[in-house]
Amino acid sequence: MERRTHDEAGSALARYIIFPLWTGVNIGALALFFRQLGTMLEAGMSIAEALGSQGTRMTGRLGRLVREMAGAVRDGRRFSDELARHPRVFSPLVISLVRAGEAGGLLESMVKRIASYLEYEIRVRRKISLALLYPCVIFVFIVVTPHIPALFLEGSRAFFSYLWGSLRIWLPWLVLGIVAAKLLGQFEIPRIVWDSVKIVPPVIGTCARKVAMCRFSRALALLYSAGMPLAEAVHASADACANAAIGRKVKFAIPGLRAGKSLSESLGRTGALMPVVMDMVVVGERTGNISDVLEKAAEYMEDEVDASITKIGIALFVLTLLAAGAVVLVMVVRFYSGYFTGIMNAGE
Repeated sequence: MERRTHDEAGSALARYIIFPLWTGVNIGALALFFRQLGTMLEAGMSIAEALGSQGTRMTGRLGRLVREMAGAVRDGRRFSDELARHPRVFSPLVISLVRAGEAGGLLESMVKRIASYLEYEIRVRRKISLALLYPCVIFVFIVVTPHIPALFLEGSRAFFSYLWGSLRIWLPWLVLGIVAAKLLGQFEIPRIVWDSVKIVPPVIGTCARKVAMCRFSRALALLYSAGMPLAEAVHASADACANAAIGRKVKFAIPGLRAGKSLSESLGRTGALMPVVMDMVVVGERTGNISDVLEKAAEYMEDEVDASITKIGIALFVLTLLAAGAVVLVMVVRFYSGYFTGIMNAGE
């Protein structure tokens, strides 16, 4: 199981059962929180004043957390320590950037970078959601269509009865599978196994690797430019890539970095990075501009991810459309088969 802070907030039930399923805080609210926090710090407010001001205007769980953090910071605790008490809400990358900002007196800059990074994450998630939208709509059509005749011939009660008769066979198992996956996902070994499987398929696996490379490159660029030691930056960036299997391989570079070896040599030995990202790391070391080159690598991989997601979305749309056509064809064949069978029986 992944390492937790000794002062993590919440009961054991909340930490291991409730929060893995639902944190009560979405990424959009987090991005807005850090963007507004950066604006307040830029205006000259202290971190305690900025948190206190935001806490009075925010609702929900994030609002409660901000008010708690404002009180703790006023009492002398560090902002980063308060963030670390809520690892389900604030990622290791966010905590690392805040700690780097506190150590270097650049908290305002780090908070703004966090906001930009979260806004980038929102864009990636929206692209994936849009790619899956049409297949999901057609899937719903496939499930509902066979029962539409009952809606007109027998009424809505019969329609929903037949629909539930179809759903109750597999829907509880689907919900149970999602819940189990969420709960197991908080443990390292199941997450590594699943993420290893994700990167195997030819098209989807390649897209998953590109997403991981994009996140890793952008996170490492942020942490390196923040002045964090390279070994620590690679460790936090490996966690930020959102693929435990790739992140675990990336972390094999840390002993080499601590021994004084170069970034390209240490990462090259792991075999975790895609060739194009590895080439960019080499170029960054030669030019002495690693952070900017990694940003370019992230932008390149983001364009590749956009293209891959678009292709996968089109392929899924076509496949689900064909499946919907097959369902309609089966319905038509059954209807006319029953119709002609009835005519023949009546003729006898």
